[in-house]
Amino acid sequence: MKQLNLILTSIAMLVCLAVLVSVLTDMDTDKNAAKNAEQTTSASANANADILQTSSVDAQIIEVKSGGALDTPNPLGEISIGDANAPIKVYEYASLTCGHCAAFHNDVLPDLKTQYVDTGLVQFNFRPFPLDPYAMTGAMLVQCAVPKARMAFLETLFKRQMQWVRSDDPLNSLRAYAKQAGMSGENFVMCLQSEDNLAAVRSMYSAAKDELGVESTPTFFVNGEKVAGNIGLEKFKKLFDKKLKKMGIDAPEEKESSGL
Repeated sequence: MKQLNLILTSIAMLVCLAVLVSVLTDMDTDKNAAKNAEQTTSASANANADILQTSSVDAQIIEVKSGGALDTPNPLGEISIGDANAPIKVYEYASLTCGHCAAFHNDVLPDLKTQYVDTGLVQFNFRPFPLDPYAMTGAMLVQCAVPKARMAFLETLFKRQMQWVRSDDPLNSLRAYAKQAGMSGENFVMCLQSEDNLAAVRSMYSAAKDELGVESTPTFFVNGEKVAGNIGLEKFKKLFDKKLKKMGIDAPEEKESSGL
């Protein structure tokens, strides 16, 4: 059994390396970064720290989009919380290595969930928009988890972002979190070997970029209205309440966050 696990781990690392090199190339990463990715399956803590610092723009509400990519279901299955019939639907495009995305999930979403999602007023949907190879690998793994485990897996990666992104071996850390989410070593390998999974995440990235004008993370669409950046709890609440008022729906009462 130990020998089998070692073999699976070795295969997984090789598969991850292939994914990283492929994504680096497709995302127009410079030649030196691609060369480094070919030579090692882990990045230094300093290099990974740079990833966390370059993933967002100043928060602003800028335009309205509807149809197209927003109405096209996630081909790998939606990652969502809340009532499908909620009057407000939020789509978030985020990268798992984005520090501003982690701040939203850790500090803002729990309160929004308690006041708006749990009360049936908002449905929240996550869409991957990976800005680097590790974010792409993480996005694929989250999508490969069983549906009921996906959101918890996602939240774990955001809560532990500083640990796994800055670790000496981020890929091995992702493997450990995937195991916690119920993914076997064999399924870990199969997930990252799947060209269909990789193509599906890439297609969502391209559609968001080309059709919706997503350029940074996090970017939200609130009933089609584009919100660039983490605008914070109070501004999200005001935006939600404004939309609810237009629909003749009362804003929810203040409640203490129950977490995710």
